[in-house]
Amino acid sequence: MKYIILLFLLLSTGSMLYGQTDDADLNNIPEETAFIHTNTNLSFAGEYLYYKFYCVILESMLPSKISKVGYVDVLNEQNEIVFQHKLVLTNGSAFSEFFIPADLPSGNYKLIGYTNWMRNFGPTSFFKKDITVLNPYLGNQNVFLREELKNDSFVKTTYSNKKNSANNKIINLKIDKKTYNKREKVNLKVSSVLGTKLSGTYSISVRKITTLDNRIDTITNLIMSNNNHKRPSSYPFLPEARGEFMSGNIEQEKNTVQKLMISFPGENNSFHVTTTNIKGDFTIPLSARNNNENMYIRPFSSTGNFEKIRIKNKQDIDYGNVIFNSFFINRKMKDLIIERSIHNQIENAYFDSKPDSIIQTKPIPPFYDGETTEYILDEYTRFTTLKETFIEILKLISITKDANGKTIFKIIPKLPLLDSGISSLVLLDGAYIHDHERLLTLPSKSIKKITIARDQYLYGSHSFQGVMDIRTFEGDSYKTYLDNKTKRFPNKQFRANKNYYKEDYSGTQKELKRHIPDFRSQLAWIPNIEGSNANFSTSFYTSDISGEFEIVIKGFSENGHPIHASELFIVE
Repeated sequence: MKYIILLFLLLSTGSMLYGQTDDADLNNIPEETAFIHTNTNLSFAGEYLYYKFYCVILESMLPSKISKVGYVDVLNEQNEIVFQHKLVLTNGSAFSEFFIPADLPSGNYKLIGYTNWMRNFGPTSFFKKDITVLNPYLGNQNVFLREELKNDSFVKTTYSNKKNSANNKIINLKIDKKTYNKREKVNLKVSSVLGTKLSGTYSISVRKITTLDNRIDTITNLIMSNNNHKRPSSYPFLPEARGEFMSGNIEQEKNTVQKLMISFPGENNSFHVTTTNIKGDFTIPLSARNNNENMYIRPFSSTGNFEKIRIKNKQDIDYGNVIFNSFFINRKMKDLIIERSIHNQIENAYFDSKPDSIIQTKPIPPFYDGETTEYILDEYTRFTTLKETFIEILKLISITKDANGKTIFKIIPKLPLLDSGISSLVLLDGAYIHDHERLLTLPSKSIKKITIARDQYLYGSHSFQGVMDIRTFEGDSYKTYLDNKTKRFPNKQFRANKNYYKEDYSGTQKELKRHIPDFRSQLAWIPNIEGSNANFSTSFYTSDISGEFEIVIKGFSENGHPIHASELFIVE
């Protein structure tokens, strides 16, 4: 609990974001480690690689409450990033998926998981796992052939298919039988061997296994290898305890500072004010719920030499010495590869009949609070421009001139407060509008509503006399009214949570779906099991594919014990 209070104090003081944080205080924050459970180590083009991200405290293996953001990158053998995900961590975990596109070459890849706080402990603290991508559609599979035998189309494999036999005895998997027919229901019960409650967090994968698959994946060895880390002498990367840290640099005159107005327009918009240091560096602590597509930055001052703004990103990360696994194919695998490729093509052709659904998040309340007045313009007589609307409807706003003779909007404060003389914050569809005069030509017919907040607001080191929040029907009218000093930057979005499709052949569904082929090799992916009862029960249906299938459960018990258990069954 002590380090949670410390995190709150660190993030509530903006001055600490420029390296003024006491390293002695940061030294009291525990080290994190990560584990990622994937549904497979080998993915074909046209398939999904599903994963569950676990972030735990290294010492106790309990879910970490430090970081609210996790990162998952996939590198190719040239150490280039081919995928990069940003995750909102809830109780130390998150889940998502990578779709393997048809233009991704066959090869050996490395999946890497980390948090910003883990970066202080060096790249050896990152979770790293080998992932193989096989793309039969591009033809050339030389990457999987030994150098001296590349003239042969298939060679002897050295890729182990040895099954990990060290199943954890804390968890028991039980199915109703060992052999099933096609499109038959499988009932699965997960329970604690010790007779205690199934408390903890887990993920389950049910997938067909063949000689193509490598199933060596020891959760314990991967995590415990981090135990010998020493505390660093400094902490350049702060823990992202409320959301992501966005940092950058702006070219400016020497020994000066700039106030930057930063807005994320959209339905769930947000607004920030930050101040650069004398070198032009700035950092913004963002909410983990901020997920808008674009970010706009505008220096508050209209004078001064600031031409270039650069946003730093995780592309600059040091992954250390990344060693890739070797995967080799042999002649016997040819038929398996062809069959699996055909099944994938058929499944993708019927994708629309088996869709995943995005879990809708709760709307984010406005960042300004307090009493507000809302004007829905359809309830009033429409005037031509915003200026006329001010005069006839918006009695709480005045149009005046500042000391430089520039037109500004000023919201009349509530009594007994007096006019502070400062301008109001004006937002159009969530974007900061610096030039109020340009906004006077906004057509009234395009405005859906205007919300007025009359309190004085302090954002960062800047005060505003109230907020005027204008929303248009189109939702993107701000693009017309931003001035040339406002710069747009893409915002790497968080991955959306999904409810993954679950096949159902119960009742009349089996007959209704009789003509829809079912060539799923992944029968179930259940990424978010929060155990609290004595057991967990679920079910899934087999497909039109016969063969051997494996149920795998991984995760962490409530006491921080790594869990890994599996069960096999046959589909005839």
